[in-house]
Amino acid sequence: MDDKEYEDSDDIYNEGILLLQRRDDADLKKAVELLSGACSLGHIPAKRVVGLLYLDGIGVEQDLRKAYDLISEAAAHLDPFAMYALGKMYEGGVGVEQNDREALYMFAFASEMGIPEAREDAERISARIAERRDRRLRSRPILNLEISDIDIEAVCCRKMFDAVMKGDIEVAERRNGTELIREGEDGFEVICSECPFCGKPVKRVSKNKIY
Repeated sequence: MDDKEYEDSDDIYNEGILLLQRRDDADLKKAVELLSGACSLGHIPAKRVVGLLYLDGIGVEQDLRKAYDLISEAAAHLDPFAMYALGKMYEGGVGVEQNDREALYMFAFASEMGIPEAREDAERISARIAERRDRRLRSRPILNLEISDIDIEAVCCRKMFDAVMKGDIEVAERRNGTELIREGEDGFEVICSECPFCGKPVKRVSKNKIY
């Protein structure tokens, strides 16, 4: 940064953004310097913006590792734009291992925090995850009722199978962890210990279990 006096990291960030919007090479270089300075002061939106610059190689040499580190740090501080960008990275496997589940989490949070396009992304990925689950369940015989930390891994009887396929029973993230839930007369109820149809106990398994 130059010798100009700045009141705080917000002041540095705002001037960096103004220079970035001018799209002039000299201004871009200065913008990167200012935004990087704001990053070093812990400014969260600056971390997201500099992360995006590294992601696209704008004003800096492209560095996907730095992009992920900065964007994920901003996302951890609930910056909605960073969460959306991180969701895109997880969905595409850019700078990080591809992971639809993590992408879904990021898009869902971003949608709740006011990023309108995130809702459509979340719905698209949710449908893709459900399609993969359905194919997986159809590809093997009915087993014990098992859930992992992310999904239903096996069902125990035909009635349970049909309920899962119809979406009447699904996995949900709750305060106490991942649970099987279904909608009852008094709202959603948790299937805590056994199948409501045949009585087989619910078992928790590793998400990496091989059948």
